[in-house]
Amino acid sequence: MDSATTGPTGAAATAVDGFPHRSLAHAPRTEAGVYRPDIDGLRAVAILSVLAFHAFPQWMRGGFTGVDVFFVISGFLISRIVFTGLAAGTFRFSHFYARRARRIFPSLATTLVAALAIGWPIERQLDYAQLGKHVAAGAGFVSNIALWLESGYFDATADAKPLLHLWSLGIEEQFYIVFPLLVFLACRVRVARAPLLVATALASFAANLFLVTRDPPGAFYLPHARFWELLAGCLLALAGLRAEGRIDETEPRWLRHAASIAGAALVLAGLLSIDATRQFPGFWALLPVAGATALIWAGPGAIVNRRVLAQRPMVWIGLISFQLYLWHWPLLAFLHIARPEDSSGASRALAIAASFPLAWATYAWIDKPLRSGPRSRAKVVVACAAVVGAGIAGAFVYRHAGFPARTPDTLSALANFKFDYAVPFREGTCFLRPEQDFRQFHDCTSTVAGSDAVVLWGDSHAGHLYPGLAAAARGRFTLTQLTASGCPPILDLDANQRPHCRAINDGVFARIERERPAEVVLSAYWPSYPWERLPATIDRLLAAGVGRVLVVGPGPLWPSGLAGILYARAKADVPAHRMPRRLPTGADAQQRAFDQRFAASIARPGVDYVSMRSILCNESGCLTHTRDDAASIVFYDIYHMTTEGSTYAVAHFPDGALPPWH
Repeated sequence: MDSATTGPTGAAATAVDGFPHRSLAHAPRTEAGVYRPDIDGLRAVAILSVLAFHAFPQWMRGGFTGVDVFFVISGFLISRIVFTGLAAGTFRFSHFYARRARRIFPSLATTLVAALAIGWPIERQLDYAQLGKHVAAGAGFVSNIALWLESGYFDATADAKPLLHLWSLGIEEQFYIVFPLLVFLACRVRVARAPLLVATALASFAANLFLVTRDPPGAFYLPHARFWELLAGCLLALAGLRAEGRIDETEPRWLRHAASIAGAALVLAGLLSIDATRQFPGFWALLPVAGATALIWAGPGAIVNRRVLAQRPMVWIGLISFQLYLWHWPLLAFLHIARPEDSSGASRALAIAASFPLAWATYAWIDKPLRSGPRSRAKVVVACAAVVGAGIAGAFVYRHAGFPARTPDTLSALANFKFDYAVPFREGTCFLRPEQDFRQFHDCTSTVAGSDAVVLWGDSHAGHLYPGLAAAARGRFTLTQLTASGCPPILDLDANQRPHCRAINDGVFARIERERPAEVVLSAYWPSYPWERLPATIDRLLAAGVGRVLVVGPGPLWPSGLAGILYARAKADVPAHRMPRRLPTGADAQQRAFDQRFAASIARPGVDYVSMRSILCNESGCLTHTRDDAASIVFYDIYHMTTEGSTYAVAHFPDGALPPWH
């Protein structure tokens, strides 16, 4: 997520039909005649990791890898159903998908309807329309595709998407469509299953490696880049069936214990070592996938499986993990939307705590009645109708643009506020998209200017300065914009999520060496990068003959976006619905401390520093808008400025920050 934002779906279970059990005492047996409580415990590890990551990402940075653990579990359990049914001649596609519907649809439909109901009174019009689209995508199990199509450097933050987590359920359901058909056809034409599945898994892993450097969102969301993780479980199940299902008794005990310990260590290593700076999935996904595979292979008698995973508290959490997953993220997201300025750990912990009784109630009162007892066709019809109905309701909300009538006229401008950055940033020509390289810079130098030359270099935080600098440059200096999303102006740096960043920076520096401008303006969201390496780049610029270097610091940070914060504030200001001119949200002590530390690190002759926080913030808070209307909002998301904000900020640069100096 989250980019910032992922988790397990829990769409698999540990019974022969893939359904969780009522109790351990009455648990149905697997095909091998052995119930695996340790697999339920492994599901608990996965979901608890994801919950910790979503609520406290600073503590559990790699918690999102729980989804990869779940993919392996799902592949293992579902493939056993398919393999066993085909071997016995009892497999029917209708039965298989009826089981999936009874297992997934009741809880999913409940969550989708609840999301629409909760979003109605609190979400802005545009956000509620997007929620409707995501409800429809979730009902159609194409959330991952919808999110991939939406993905981009300026896409809405994960916190603003209450159904973002359904991406993994989409991948699993797409796998459930492809995999049984593939194995069924292989049996019909007498193709060996093991080589076919190995080849498919390798092709999927290769697609993952290809996309992770060229289209990171695609590597994350697209099914063909993720199927290899489920296929790892499938291959394990196939090997187990060849051993008559008794994986845990066909190898020496010491080897099973070693595999159990190694698997736990690999899963733990993924949780502790993988974070948002890694190219993920990529090779890094091998840690949780290999770890989960080893733990399942080790069997229920292995040391970690028996003493940790099979304990009753872990098994209980595993049994409701699907419902926990469905509920926890919407609760966190809606909390953030309703109270965007409340980022306290206590609030997030309360949301996570609330997800447990909701998950249990959904499991006990909705999920279990529709899949226990006689497996009548009526239950399948009801489950399917519930999901279809929720999807239609979501599409209706999206079709009607989030129902503008929900919003008072005095708030309509805020409810519909949206800033199109493409033209003012000059996207695609002077502000490069992630897939573009240095060769795509085109017509980036202004033609109406004075004799001094200024080069603007950096990421999107340099891009959002361009409208203000262009206004200031008229008749005063020549301005060249060389900016690229996600690419800070730091030489010899390989940005994980920006394939061409190093080459772009090399090209920009070579051009600066040739042209020797009077000033180079460097801007980026420095806290996101190794800013300690910036002084070396500055020294090289000065040595190359640049007259002066102007470094622009980061501006305030608005959790969930400034428009959302202003909407919540104005909505609470009844009846006037006024927007506060300043808010303390973006000016906390930690951000001020960074500003001071960063300025001190680059101090040297020939270098000036502009503190954006000093320009936009004072003891009363940070500026939110320049006039009494929504069109003058100065930031359009969590930290990117509008044209209004850019013009205001540059106009308030300190005297002498820009040429001419004579």
